[in-house]
Parts: sequence; structure tokens; C-alpha cells
Amino acid sequence: MATAAGGGDDNEWQKLPCDEKVQHKAWKARMTGYEECAKLFRTQDTDKSPEFSKYLGLVKKFVVDPNENAREKALDAIFAFVENAQVAGKTVGEVAGGLIGKCLNGRTKMKDRAFDILLMYIEIERQTDIEDELIKGLDNKQPKIVQACLELLRRGLSEFGSKILPIKPFLKQVIPLLEDRDKSVRDEAKLLLVEVYRWIGKQTLTPLIQNVKPIQMQELQTEFDKLDLNGADKPRQTRFLRSQQDLKQKMEQTQASTTVSASVTIDDVNAEMQEELDPFEMLEAVNILDRLSKDFFEKIESKQWKDRKEVLDDLLALLTQNPKLAPEADYFELVKALKKIISKDSNIPVVIVAAKCLTGLAKGLKKGFKTHAVGVLEVCLDRFREKKPNVLEALREACEASYPATNLEQLAEEAVVVLAHKTPIVRQCTHQFLTKCFAMATQTTLPKKVLKIYLPPLIKNTGEADAGVRDSAFECLGMLWKCLGEKHILPHVTDLDELKLTKIKEYAEKAVLLNARGEPRTAGTSTATVPKSVASSINTATMTKKSSGATIVKGDVTTDKDDASPNPASAAKTTTVVKKKAATSSKAAAASNDAAEEKRREPRPQKASVLIANVVSRVTPSQMKQIISNPMLLNEKFNALKVQPITAPLLIKTTTNVSYGTKYPIQHKSVLSTVRRSSVSPTVPSSSSSTNTQESISFALSSTKTIINSTAIVRSTSNDSISSAINFNTKSRIPIRSIPITMIK
Repeated sequence: MATAAGGGDDNEWQKLPCDEKVQHKAWKARMTGYEECAKLFRTQDTDKSPEFSKYLGLVKKFVVDPNENAREKALDAIFAFVENAQVAGKTVGEVAGGLIGKCLNGRTKMKDRAFDILLMYIEIERQTDIEDELIKGLDNKQPKIVQACLELLRRGLSEFGSKILPIKPFLKQVIPLLEDRDKSVRDEAKLLLVEVYRWIGKQTLTPLIQNVKPIQMQELQTEFDKLDLNGADKPRQTRFLRSQQDLKQKMEQTQASTTVSASVTIDDVNAEMQEELDPFEMLEAVNILDRLSKDFFEKIESKQWKDRKEVLDDLLALLTQNPKLAPEADYFELVKALKKIISKDSNIPVVIVAAKCLTGLAKGLKKGFKTHAVGVLEVCLDRFREKKPNVLEALREACEASYPATNLEQLAEEAVVVLAHKTPIVRQCTHQFLTKCFAMATQTTLPKKVLKIYLPPLIKNTGEADAGVRDSAFECLGMLWKCLGEKHILPHVTDLDELKLTKIKEYAEKAVLLNARGEPRTAGTSTATVPKSVASSINTATMTKKSSGATIVKGDVTTDKDDASPNPASAAKTTTVVKKKAATSSKAAAASNDAAEEKRREPRPQKASVLIANVVSRVTPSQMKQIISNPMLLNEKFNALKVQPITAPLLIKTTTNVSYGTKYPIQHKSVLSTVRRSSVSPTVPSSSSSTNTQESISFALSSTKTIINSTAIVRSTSNDSISSAINFNTKSRIPIRSIPITMIK
């Protein structure tokens, strides 16, 4: 009975030491030995205890114990060993393989314990070995083991993050499992891809799963849409390696705090733990030259445009299906043929397809395209003379795909030539292309010697007549300002006027810097900031000039040099002459328009009868004061002055303090029509003009001296002149508002 149950006399194996019990033939003896081992491993004072070394060669046998009851206890002992022994890492290969092959398809309790051991191996920094063993498990014929390996990968990724458990090694083998015959495998593969999506995002994952069937893609997309990656579903590392225990304590402390800074710290730490995965590196490189038709180069030279387009369409399909190209293949002849089409072919559809093929080649070869990049950019930039939007878009994509294979220094010589192209659209599109190149530049990739090559043609193009060329040049300079900073750009643009510099500043404020992948940079990677008041610093540095001549430039007013340091004695003798700038500012024009609009909306004044003289003198302000005090002087003292009709403006000459005018006689038989002041013209007399007027203007005409009782009416000044006399009718019905006069009592 004892033999059947335990495999021998109980007293014999109970007296054995622990390391011998675990090797006993009786499963009860081994099970007891495993229990004692677990206690022994947990009670050691240090992880370097010699007791652990005794079991270094035995632990691998624990996991494959033929008795399931004993194996459960063996897994507890293994877990205690891996958790506490420093030498546990040496056992990972054999133990992990045994766990996957013997325990993942067993009882639930055994399976859970196996999970704990494998994750503990990751914690003691054996994640690479565990990942390799789990990837091997994905090829197992038993669906339970495959499903368990997928689940372990998902848990490891969720707890430790993509930096510790990289996604790249296993992703290729997971995608085909979406079509596995076993439903549990399919579901677990889908859950793993959802977890991958949390860590690397849609932009990176989508190209890798583009060949998934539409139904499966729809299911995945439904799960992706449920995630809130900026909230509850944001990926966070929840378990840490032994070497990350300081980080673990820091995270626990910050999680206890509810401040904003604490949450930012947690997010920063988790961002650092995310893997920077390049989907391109996970694709298989293909040599498409072997798959081209034999008559490809013959047809691409055909005179029939349909033949040329046919072979180009086939090439484009190959490039689309194989986004990663074998770099060791020789693409010289192919690129040469495509460049010839771009530069010389007159058929627009053929040119568009050729440009797309160059884009596919540049993206598929990446740095391997460097020997062709400058030549492709040369022909594409020159073909920007084609004004059709679809052609320009295809050429722009080809340029942007080719640029990463070269740099601004290698491109400088060709760019300077194109920036002086005779066709404005070529310069404009080149500016736009360079703007994106500058957005990805740094002070390392754009040193001073290269910057000095680009700035002169760009500055010159800011003065071009074509508005598109000017604006794109300003945008290009604004991006340089944003990228390199004011101190690197301002010394080169001191000759530009304030308006142009303000334009550059506006574009700099709107500019968005990009990283090497063409994505917006984070706030911490910006290399320069734009000052708040560029205009003020520019005015101080470049717009105020003091010379030995007669003028000093300050703001918008030019004054004599004597005015810069006023002298009371000379000020009494000499009048300062102030000249306004010829260019009127937009603000003044706007204010003038607003005033005119306000005046137009004012209600018309009531009509009144006014006694007006047939001749009105033009007087200065000092003379007006004398008239106010003694109105009789109007005819006596100023009769000799030349005067103009009341509808004529006064022409003022500022060379002296005396104003001069011109005198015209006023006749009495013609009629002045009641129109606005801007359209005054003689009219035919009307006998009914006085009868239909409720209040009329009475003209008291006298051939002798005219005395205005207590009132003198003086014509307001203007810069317009009148070349002939205008006749008036004494009974014309003219509102006061239509006569610009100044009432002086």
C-alpha cells in the first residue's frame, strides 16, 4: 500500500535531505521536497546564499515533473528560487521552455503559477530570453499553448511597457494568428494587437496590418475606437525591473500626490518607457527590378504615351505592394529613365505617374536613395513650371520623399539656381519646399556657411512683383527665424524695411518645427523663440541713422538738423519745416474712411437765410481776430487781397507766414444747382426755384463796398484750385451744408 501511494517506505525518504528528496522516485517524496525547498529559498538572508547554488542544476527538472500534484508544488519552489536567488537568471532558458511546453496547457492553478514565474524572469531582467521562448511557443501545435503565449505577451507588454518588452520581435508572428482556426487564439491575438495599439499608436501600427482582411480590420478598428489614449487607457508602466526600484518608489510617491506637476511627472516617465518603433524596419526588403517586364525599358521610350503610361503603372503597383526595397540592387537606369520623363515628357498623366514612381523609390530606399536624390530634386524643381495642381502635388511629394536622403548643404547649389528661375511658380514652389526642409533643420544640419548660401536669393525674392513669390519667400525666412533664432537671421536682413521684417516675424510666429519624420516637434525641442517686439529692436538697430548731413531720421517725421537740438534764438528767426512722409499709413487711411462715413451719416442741417458777400477775402488767423473786433476792416484793410469764389478751395503755400489767394468776380445771372459739393456745376435759371423753397439763402449783392452786419464768412482752406470763374444765381436754393464756410462773429 505504501509502495502504491508513495513509492516506498515513508521512513526512508523522510530522513533524506531536501536536495535528495526532490530527486526521489516517489512523487510524494518529491512533492515534500519541493515544499521544503520553497521554505528554504524564502528564508535565506541574502540572494547570494550558497544554498541557491546547490539547486542550480536541479531547478530545471522541477518544471517537468511527471506528476501533476508534485509539479504544482515544484512551481511554487521555482517561483521562490527565481524571486530570491541572484543566480536564477542562469536557469531561464531551460525553465522557461519547460513551463511553456508542460504547464501552459495544464490546470488553471498550474497555468497561473507558470505565468507568475515567467513574469518574474522578466522582472529580474531576462526579458529577451522570455520573449524568445514565447515567440517559439506561438508555433506550437496546441492552441492552448499558443493562446497562453499570446496572453503572456499581452500581460508583459501591459505591465512592463514596450521599452522593456519590445513589440518588434513578435508582431510579425501575431498578425497571421488573426486568421487561426481556433477562436481563442484569434481573440487573444486581437487583444494583443489592441494592447500594441495603446503603446505605439495608430500611425505606426496601421502600415503593419494593412494586409489584414477587411472584416478583421473592421473588428480591430472598433476596438481601437473604444480606447481613450489620453485618459484612462493611456499606456502606463505598472511593474518595474529590479534595476528600476528607485523609479518605482518615485512613481508611488507621485501617484500619492494629486497635483498637476505629479501627473506630468508620471506621464513623462511613461513616455520614456515607450518603444520608438519604426514600422519600416519590420518590413521585408524586395528587389523589384527582377519583377519588371522584359520590355520595360523599351516601352518607357515608346513614342506612344499609352505604352509609357502602361509600364509606369505596373512599376507603381510593384512599389505600392513592396514599400521596402532591397538596397543592394542597382536602380541607376530606372531612376535615369524616370528623370527623363519628368524633364522632357509633354504628356501630363505620364509625368504624374513617373513622379509617383520616384516617390515610391525614394521612400523604399530611404538613405539608399542618396546617390539619386539631388538629381531627382533638380528635375522636379525645374518641372514646377507646370501650373496644373495635380502635377505640382505629385512633384512636391517626390521632392519631400527625396530630401531625407540628402541634406541642405548638398542641395544648396541647385537650390540657388532654381530660386533665380525666370518662372515665378518655380520660385514659389521651391520656397515652399525649402520651408519644409528648414522646419526639419537644426543648427547642426544648417551651419552658418550653408545659411549664407540660401539667404541672399531668399531676401532678393521678397521684393519680387509676384505676390506668391514674395509671400513664400517671407514664409521661408520666417521658418529660418523660428528654427535658428533672431541672432542668426537679423544681421543678414538689416537692409529690409520695417514692413518686410514685420512680415517675416508674423510667419515665424506661425511656423511649426518638425522632427526628422516630418511630425511636429514637442515643446522642449524648439531651438529658438521669436521676440515679442521685433520692430522696436529693428528700429533701434537699423532705422535710426545719424549722419553729418542735414537730416535725422526718426519715426515718420523728417526735420531739419537744427531741430534736433533746439536753439531759442534761432527758433525765433527760422520756422521749422516739417514734411510728412509720402506714404500714408494704413491706420490713417482707415481713420479717414471712418470719419468720412461718420460725417455722411450725420443729419443734414436746417436751411437758413444768410447774408453773404459777393467777394470773400482769404485771411490768416491773426487777421481774423482783427475782423472779429472790427468788421469794417473787411473791405477797408483787405480789399487789395486777391480772393476766390466761395466754392473754390484755397491753395496754401508754406514758404512764408503770409497766405496768398486769387480773386474772381462773381456774376449774378447764372444758377448754381443744389447738388453735393463734389459735383458743383452751373445750371439754367429757374423761376420756380424760390417758390418751392421754405427757407432760401438771400444774396445781397452790391457793386460797392459790402458790410456784413456782425458776421464775416470766410472760405475754409483746401489744396484744390479753380481755374475759371463760376456764375451764381441770387435765388438758387443751396443748403448751408453744401457750402464749406467758416462762420465768424
